[in-house]
Amino acid sequence: MSEGKPPRAVTRNDVARLAGVSSAVVSYVVNGGPRPVAEATRAKVLAAIDKLGYRPNAAARSLITGRSDLIGLIVPDVRNPYFAALARAVETEARAQGVNLVLAQGRTGDMAPLVESLSGHLVAGIIVATVPEPDAVAVVVRNRIPLVRLSITVPGTAGASVWPDYYHGARAAVEHLVDVHGHREVALVIGSDHPERADEVMDERERGWRDALDHAGLSTRHVVRAFWSADGGRGAAALLVADHPEATAVFASSDQQAIGLLSGLHRAGRSVPDDLAVASFDGSPEAAFTVPSLTTASVPVADMAAEAVAVLLGEDRPVRVHPTTLVRRESCGCPLDPGS
Repeated sequence: MSEGKPPRAVTRNDVARLAGVSSAVVSYVVNGGPRPVAEATRAKVLAAIDKLGYRPNAAARSLITGRSDLIGLIVPDVRNPYFAALARAVETEARAQGVNLVLAQGRTGDMAPLVESLSGHLVAGIIVATVPEPDAVAVVVRNRIPLVRLSITVPGTAGASVWPDYYHGARAAVEHLVDVHGHREVALVIGSDHPERADEVMDERERGWRDALDHAGLSTRHVVRAFWSADGGRGAAALLVADHPEATAVFASSDQQAIGLLSGLHRAGRSVPDDLAVASFDGSPEAAFTVPSLTTASVPVADMAAEAVAVLLGEDRPVRVHPTTLVRRESCGCPLDPGS
């Protein structure tokens, strides 16, 4: 070999010669099939791989199989602690299943280019944590990419759905405010990508809030629509104080909104929970560290991530709604539990 010339990459044929097997057998060992390999033969192949330092060509394997060892995850906002926790859970499960995660950020309305890009990388499937618009769904259908939605379900869209029980989680939080703490005027801060529009499909959290109040014979007139963000929640606080002074409690549809809500209420001179009790939805890690700490319907993120990855990779299991757990903290008026 001449000086300065890089060493030749080790090939599958090199491994086959050293192990005394065919290159096809090496492929079966590396790819886990499609044909079985005797344990003694597998050991010889693995020993040859280790000695030669062979690294399978993932790009070439993708071209052959039509899929890579990658899965995509699209979340609307990586800064949101809930979606950060969800991404960590999905990545942990993906690695356990022998695949890697490509994380992308996109909201409903601008997801189609992201889906197209992930398709170009021959991902094994895509998980979306928001509602994909029709153009994004069309890309999935055209390229025959498995899709799993970790989000609000929309009838008639492609792909399986793995989601938390938004309805009963919200209803349990509102019933707690009414039945345990005696509130008769409970407002709703509901998330939206377009708060100025009134034509959106009703979120299951809003339906849970309405049904809880209807069942108790209480008014559902206190509604504020805000962006899914802490800024949105802080703006909602100003609207609550100005337009809904009768409200003594509020259910926020996400922890991020509730965190902003606490800030906005403090700025407006309102005490939580004395002037306005607060409960929310998500169970993000940050909810335990706000002042006061947030009462929230906690989502089983790890269980949902495990199911989403399994379904995406073709495991035949029934897709189900995952129940939430109401974590009672100071923001609703409950005493602080050191363990929560």
